[in-house]
Amino acid sequence: MAIRIKAIREEFEAACTDGCVYGYLRGKRGLYVYAELGSEKEYIPSPNDEPMTEYRIFVSCNAYFAKTKDQLANGEFEAEYLPDVTVIIYC
Repeated sequence: MAIRIKAIREEFEAACTDGCVYGYLRGKRGLYVYAELGSEKEYIPSPNDEPMTEYRIFVSCNAYFAKTKDQLANGEFEAEYLPDVTVIIYC
């Protein structure tokens, strides 16, 4: 399973293997995300990618979700999290 997280430029550039990233997961629920990153791999572009958008991919990540930025900042995550997930960050 892969999730796509929109990150601000600073988070996107600072992301590294075994690091972490904060961002936003678009969709029906629209959640804020904290992801513990695994190994970075080469990103292979997809036909659905937005032009003028940069992408990076990490495997074996753990993703935690919060409904608000404040909850995210305070580490108040939802009960469920996704272990061992692939994370694609973009900005």
